[in-house]
Amino acid sequence: MNNKLNILMTIENYPLHGGSGIATRRLAENLVKKGHNIAVICPGENKENEIELHSESGVAVYRLGSLQSPSFIYKGRISPFSINHLKNIFKEFNPDIVHIIDHFFISSAAISLARKNKIKIIGTNHFNPGNWLNSGLKINSHFSKAMMKFLWFHFLKTFSRIDVVTTPTSTAAKIIQDAGMKKPICVISNGIDLKEYSNKPDYGILDKFKINKNKIILLSASRLDKEKRVDLLVKAISIIKHKIDFQLIVTSIGQERKKLEDLVLENNISDKVIFTGFVNNSDLKKLYKISDIFLTASEVELQGLSIMEAMASGLPIIATSSMAIPELVKNGINGFLFEPNDAIELSRKILLLANDKKLRREMSQKSLDMIKDHDMKKTVSKFEKIYYENTVKK
Repeated sequence: MNNKLNILMTIENYPLHGGSGIATRRLAENLVKKGHNIAVICPGENKENEIELHSESGVAVYRLGSLQSPSFIYKGRISPFSINHLKNIFKEFNPDIVHIIDHFFISSAAISLARKNKIKIIGTNHFNPGNWLNSGLKINSHFSKAMMKFLWFHFLKTFSRIDVVTTPTSTAAKIIQDAGMKKPICVISNGIDLKEYSNKPDYGILDKFKINKNKIILLSASRLDKEKRVDLLVKAISIIKHKIDFQLIVTSIGQERKKLEDLVLENNISDKVIFTGFVNNSDLKKLYKISDIFLTASEVELQGLSIMEAMASGLPIIATSSMAIPELVKNGINGFLFEPNDAIELSRKILLLANDKKLRREMSQKSLDMIKDHDMKKTVSKFEKIYYENTVKK
């Protein structure tokens, strides 16, 4: 089918540095390319309502007046009083279908309006408690346990009101089933545009970040927040700092940067670690292409967009054997897995791969072969099928 649809999406994080926001932006922009009209409703940066019409992407973004969330709950902004403005957006945009990307204020209000207007609702879950635990909140404290219980209750209450549930991986599906989700769940990868990562290496990026290509280049592209465990990467490379000649490139921003810089100093590896700060998408793609090995110590991935990007760039991956990561990284095939929080095992895997160029080439090709299953075209087609099956004819 090729009928043009008006698809309304709601999300609390768009399109910032979190995986859900980036995945939603990519889906929205690719749906526009297929001829659909897309509107995204999300919190703005202040208390005013704003409309952004993105001429390049074709996505209309409605940013609602918002408040800063309490830091111990969520590192972002929320729009708890969104219902009245949503009514105007529904009337103006006239959606054929509503696609919620979370279970918070805007999405809850959108569900109520969609139900009232007899519009079907798709819901994609990216919620993972590990990503909600701020560095100041102890995971096993009574408060955090109570908070997680409440959040799961709220998630189930919200998602029980929708028509179709999707998640990016089988692991993510099992998590919400174990939490009490009774509805059938459709697994659809977040997807990745393979063409965007098929360019040849641009070595001009070396000078920009003072990278020495004569060394083994290790790349980390995780947010510098506690749950991403970049500190474990630093500890691992400090173990092998005299055994191989390497540089670790650490991209992105986050609350842990100062602690990570201090850890680098403590381990006397300042000459081996480069903190780039925020890197735009164009430069990040170039960094993938000139690197030798991609590293992540995160234990909270429901899929792992940076892992997918690294695979599409032809990199072997070293990652934790946790959550959904083993769905992307097959141990000994396109990389290595290590047990969470095990810096010694991680260091051994880095050393093994760094010293074997032939193995890196073989794993690189496997990454390129395996990522084809996550081509964005397949993701868009699967969502289109769900949209068409659940569109109420007007």
